[in-house]
Amino acid sequence: MTTKRKHRPALLACLALAAFGLGLGCGGGDPGPGSAPATAGGSRIGVVLPTFGHPFFLAMKDGIESKAKELGLDVDVRDGQDDDARQIGQVETLLNLGCKAIILCPRDEDALVPAVEAANRANVPILALNRRINGGEVVAYVGADDAEGGVLQGEELVRLLGSDGGKIIYLEGTEGSSPQRQRSAGFTAVLERHPEIEVADRRFAAFQEDRAKGVMTDLVRRFKPGEIRAVVAQSDEMALPAAEVARSEGWDNVAVLGFDGATTAFDAVRDGRLACTILQDPREQGAKAVEVMAAQLKGEPIDREVVTPLRLITATNVAQHQPAY
Repeated sequence: MTTKRKHRPALLACLALAAFGLGLGCGGGDPGPGSAPATAGGSRIGVVLPTFGHPFFLAMKDGIESKAKELGLDVDVRDGQDDDARQIGQVETLLNLGCKAIILCPRDEDALVPAVEAANRANVPILALNRRINGGEVVAYVGADDAEGGVLQGEELVRLLGSDGGKIIYLEGTEGSSPQRQRSAGFTAVLERHPEIEVADRRFAAFQEDRAKGVMTDLVRRFKPGEIRAVVAQSDEMALPAAEVARSEGWDNVAVLGFDGATTAFDAVRDGRLACTILQDPREQGAKAVEVMAAQLKGEPIDREVVTPLRLITATNVAQHQPAY
């Protein structure tokens, strides 16, 4: 696994260059569905998101476009369609269109290094949004501290299970993304201090509802009702179907913990289907990224780390907060 990942960015770079070419003109490249038409760059800021197929990133897109309109900026937002090579190619396209800056939310923190390096070679500032990138030079990171979010989940799990502890299932997001890695790191750090809690199984479900439902359907056949005390998911889109499948199979007393603060998760916390969610705001992150890049283009000083807040949402405080999307 380690050897394969080491060579992955270079391979993806070759695939992207073959698919999109280095000599694209102003009308070249594949903009992807839902993106702005390809026009000359001017003062345009290019934005590449992982996917438009997830409500979290649609909310982030809305925050980006709303703040850009407020500041009188032109943005070209691209749908990476959950594909590393496509995201690399889209960054190359935006650079060749003459965009003056790039905001990148990478699907994978290792695989998108070639995209950052391409912007570096072109002397175009590039910012990492929501997910970090393990190479090249970015002018700033804007997003949550995902490790802190993992700690919040872990501490709430410890409180819920009490001194008896027990077996749990851990559902992780997109393998290799910084939220997956960092949330896992924070969560694991808490569990290392609580040997009474055992991770009976951990699976990747890509932050996606259908994937999580399939994984959980498999897991309920493996474990008996009452054997698993909690399911911890790295996103609400995984937590909610996991809770649905668990209860349909008679896992009535299992605690399910989510992450992201979706409206559906807030509703589930209110009615008891979820024990908690971790609130982060993708609109706020998108807007902050545009603000930081606008300041960068004006030559103003910027913070290299803009960390947006995370909040534990439970039945006791859900009425005091608004969902993220």
